[in-house]
Amino acid sequence: MIISESLKQKIPENLKPTLRILLKCFRPLKRNPVKEFKIKRLQEKLLREKYSLNTKRLIIFLTPGYDTVSGGILSISSIYEESIKFKSIHKAEVIMCTIPGNPLLLRYTKFNNQNYIYRFSQVLSYFQNLQNLMIHIPEYCINQFLKNVDYLRLNQIKNLQFNIMLQNIELLDKKENIEKLKTIGKVTCTTAHEQYSTIEMREKLGFPLHKLSVYGSPEQYKKERYVAKENLMIISPDSHPQKYEVLNLISKRFPQLKILIIKNLTYDEYKNVISRAKWALTFGEGLDGYFVETIFSGGVSFAVYNSTFFTKDFKSLRTVYDSYDLLIKKISLDIKDLDNEITYTNYQKKQYELCCKYYDYKNYINNLELFYRGKYTYK
Repeated sequence: MIISESLKQKIPENLKPTLRILLKCFRPLKRNPVKEFKIKRLQEKLLREKYSLNTKRLIIFLTPGYDTVSGGILSISSIYEESIKFKSIHKAEVIMCTIPGNPLLLRYTKFNNQNYIYRFSQVLSYFQNLQNLMIHIPEYCINQFLKNVDYLRLNQIKNLQFNIMLQNIELLDKKENIEKLKTIGKVTCTTAHEQYSTIEMREKLGFPLHKLSVYGSPEQYKKERYVAKENLMIISPDSHPQKYEVLNLISKRFPQLKILIIKNLTYDEYKNVISRAKWALTFGEGLDGYFVETIFSGGVSFAVYNSTFFTKDFKSLRTVYDSYDLLIKKISLDIKDLDNEITYTNYQKKQYELCCKYYDYKNYINNLELFYRGKYTYK
């Protein structure tokens, strides 16, 4: 997919990171027939070994067919793993499939997991006795899914439910594609952020919405105290028109501060880096992994307030700015003021406690259980 320069100039700056994500998902890859053949053979072997042909109830998680690590992929993988544990409630087998139209992929290798991934068409062909099928589908790929599925096969299944995993509201597919999905089966939606887990969003969608949250919670991270931190600031890889200006300002004002833009790391490597980093600055959606995970690792995070993702209480944080112009004006002074053990520790605690308010593993698991019991936040 190629985007012309003239069209790029018309895209709002806050949506350009979203565009990059979508382009990444649709980027062309060189096909390797030998590798694809091996993957298909392994998938077929594993499918026969792990799942019964007589399965009547099935839950499918659609996931990107790219061997990378991202917040979305980690989230889907976590929900998949936790869903398996609720078999006594939903009575179904649970399986992961690449999004129809994506490349073949057997499993992710950039983070610890034992999750095998299959082809969607392969799975529907294998399970010929399905009576109940739930498909968890990422919010951005509804149209792609609709263009690459066998409608005749889906129509043979008595009870069909699509659950839209709304992890980033800026990526939500077009309304007409969502409406088409509703003509095929029952549709529900689970959300990742508090800010759009509302009755207003439920009414806008026109089907049940359930607040799920995300897997991230403080006990999953190595929290280091100020004295153990390195003079290091991690930077999200997102682009922004003022990014160079901001980073140039910081590097000139603090020449001894190491600035590291996160890229090409496994998840374990990334978690190790943020445990050592004193600071984090995100140019993405604001309330993202770079922001929250660094705080859970004992660091202090900087961001510009984004009303789409942040709840209003985050405005109370001195390092969450109203605009990039204000960030440029204040960030140097804030870094200097916070860079001592007492001030740093007190402020870090404030950030930490606020994030803990919205990121709690027990609540996440409880919310997932409620979903499978059909007790949605907004029916």
